[in-house]
Amino acid sequence: MTRTNVERLEEFREILVATRREGVRNVHHTRDAMRASGFQIGDSDGSAYGAQLQLLQEQIEAVDRAIEDEKRLALAPESAAQSRRPAKPRIVKRA
Repeated sequence: MTRTNVERLEEFREILVATRREGVRNVHHTRDAMRASGFQIGDSDGSAYGAQLQLLQEQIEAVDRAIEDEKRLALAPESAAQSRRPAKPRIVKRA
């Protein structure tokens, strides 16, 4: 069975969400292990992951917008889709 663009985007979104969840889980695991070992955490509290988390969230939101766009495009009549296609450029010969 052929997957649609929406299905592919939804699968990609699932990968990004799983990556985000795994990162958060790793931060908590590392922090808890360090505390249990008696380490002073200080700057290593996991806040450095915040920048990566922000980038992942921006990517997830971009995929969400792409999914909505693909759904909108799928609902558009074929004639409307054809009218949006760029016309071939005309070649004008100069005398």
